[in-house]
Amino acid sequence: MFQISLEELTHVVQGESQKPPHNRNELIRGISIDSRNLRRGNLFIAIPGERFDGHQFAKSAVQKGASALVLAKDKQQMIDSKIFDKVAVVFVEDTKKALRKLAFWHRRKFDIPTVAVTGTNGKTTTKDMIAQVLSARFKVVSSPKSYNNLIGVPLTLFQLNSDSEVLVVELGMSNLGEIGMLAQMTNPQIGVITNIGPAHLESMQSLQRIAQAKFELPDNMSSPKTLILNADDPILSSRIRQKKKDERVISFGIEKEADFTADKIVANGDGYISFRANKELMVNLKLLGIHNVYNALAAFAVGSLLEVDSQKIKQSLEQYTPSELRMELIRLNDIRVINDSYNANPVSVEIALETLKKIKTSGRRIAVLADMLELGEKAVDFHLEVGRKATKSGVDLLLLVGELAGFIGEGAKQAGMSPHNILSFKSNQQVSLYLQENLKGGDVVLVKGSRKMRTEEVVFSLKNLYSRQN
Repeated sequence: MFQISLEELTHVVQGESQKPPHNRNELIRGISIDSRNLRRGNLFIAIPGERFDGHQFAKSAVQKGASALVLAKDKQQMIDSKIFDKVAVVFVEDTKKALRKLAFWHRRKFDIPTVAVTGTNGKTTTKDMIAQVLSARFKVVSSPKSYNNLIGVPLTLFQLNSDSEVLVVELGMSNLGEIGMLAQMTNPQIGVITNIGPAHLESMQSLQRIAQAKFELPDNMSSPKTLILNADDPILSSRIRQKKKDERVISFGIEKEADFTADKIVANGDGYISFRANKELMVNLKLLGIHNVYNALAAFAVGSLLEVDSQKIKQSLEQYTPSELRMELIRLNDIRVINDSYNANPVSVEIALETLKKIKTSGRRIAVLADMLELGEKAVDFHLEVGRKATKSGVDLLLLVGELAGFIGEGAKQAGMSPHNILSFKSNQQVSLYLQENLKGGDVVLVKGSRKMRTEEVVFSLKNLYSRQN
């Protein structure tokens, strides 16, 4: 458990402390950035966000029993000055930096194996698979949900305690430098890169810059380091060949020669994937899509590296179920819905369309696709290409939400889909109403879009409808 004295806290965050008259120098235990979840004795760090500023809730944190606050010097005018007589406060220039400094300080207390996962697609699933595999032998701390940024990773590190034996973290980014900072903070000995594809192009501008960002992981790992890389990814394949002297590289793949391979890949009627690992062990996943074979192989590699028995690796992978909004197969009477609403980029949409194509059905294959965001100046081209791929994937009905999604429809027409099978909607509510009135038995529906498009609303509306009918 995280604990620290006020004096040491002030030193670590390089701040200025202010004690109330009755301060007894008790240890601070635990950290919170959300006053709703704060426990008595916690340190409250006020983090400014897109919708709310944590400084607005400093008073609430004190009322709930916070033992100390970390506040920005320039936000004092937002705070009720009466609370300074009740609780110790440390003033800093930047509370987000203070959070990271504390996480760095706490992480260095634990000499345990650490696995860091990054990549364009599959980060969260791979991280969760690795955590499940390692849990067969170790007490594992891993990033909850997609806690992969400069706020989420520190919050994960604060969960480390004296019982922790392995740490598994997910590293994301929206700009250069972020993965490097997270790697330095987490200090991994094992780095996994799932793949490198087009995402965040609005800020990253090119695939080369995305690769540069992902390679900040190995560049900021201390030696000796082990990298686990996808041999079928062109950029990572080149990185495997150009490994550095202080690196051990373990590869995984399906198409190319690799240390961990899969063959005999089969999808059952629902699209769930089975494969044979390293020509020895059959693994039956409760997951959709061949892309999850890559994620499973990465987890197999990490488990083997940390000496988890292969049968236990197999069992762990077979017990794994997808995280919410990630290729969830939902049955609504005789209709099936693939809920892949968490996010979208050109590669992940193509994978989802291929998965839809391989599911056996007596009805129609329907794709509900919303805007793919943050793709920069090539956004229109990417949407056109998704439309062409939707046609080639045998989509029977294409339902589109958003302005950019209209170009998916144009691409689909270019590839030969009938305009009668392409419908555009202004909102999730509109497409939900259409589906509720027009779905037929045997239909399979894929729902996918960028996070800000909140396409899960479509899935929730269908679930509510069918639950009322039952």
